[in-house]
Amino acid sequence: MGRATSESVWASKATIRVNGALSDFYQDFAWRRKNAIKCSGSVVHTSRNIRGQIIPGSVRFNSACSERVDWYSLFKAWCEIFPPQLGMLHLFSDPELGSHEKNNSFQIGSFNSALKPDIPNIGWAMFYGDEFAKEVNADRLAASGFPVEKLSDGYLVRVTKNLQDVTSDFSLFSKRRAELKSLFREDFFLIKNETSI
Repeated sequence: MGRATSESVWASKATIRVNGALSDFYQDFAWRRKNAIKCSGSVVHTSRNIRGQIIPGSVRFNSACSERVDWYSLFKAWCEIFPPQLGMLHLFSDPELGSHEKNNSFQIGSFNSALKPDIPNIGWAMFYGDEFAKEVNADRLAASGFPVEKLSDGYLVRVTKNLQDVTSDFSLFSKRRAELKSLFREDFFLIKNETSI
C-alpha cells in the first residue's frame, strides 16, 4: 500500500450506535509487511468512551531486527510526531523471552490500561510524557551516564547508547537497567528484579 492509498483510509470516519445514540469515531489503521524487513503495526486513534473519558490512542510497531535500520531515530521521530504518554523501544533477547515473565505486559508492549497505565519494566529506550515526565530527574540520570533527551513535554531515556547491547551483551544491559531503575521511585516499575541469565 502506497502513501496515496494510505492517505485515503487514514482516520476515516465511521459511526456506531451506542445506547440508541449515534457516535462518530475514527477507524483504526493497521499494516503488515511480508518482505524484508518483516513488520506489522497499527494506529489506534484517540477516542472518547460512553462515559465521556478520553481513551488515549496508540501506535504499535513490531519488526524483525536489522542493523541496517536506525531504530532509535525512527522511535525519536515517532515520539516527536505523536508525543506519547509512554513509549518504548526494545529488542527482546533470549534471556527475556525464556523467562517466567513470558507474554506479560512488558513483552507484548502493553502498559496494562489505556486509562490508567502502568510501566512494567524499562525497555532499551523509553519515552516518559504527561504525568510520567515528572518522575524523571534528567540531571540525576545524565550524571549517572544515561542518555536523556528532552522532547516536547517529556523525556527520552536510554539504558545504553546502542540498541544491539541488548543482544550482544545482555548482562551489561541488565546491570545498567537495574542501575537506571534505582534512580526512579521504588514502586514506579511493576517488575522489580532483573531477568536471571
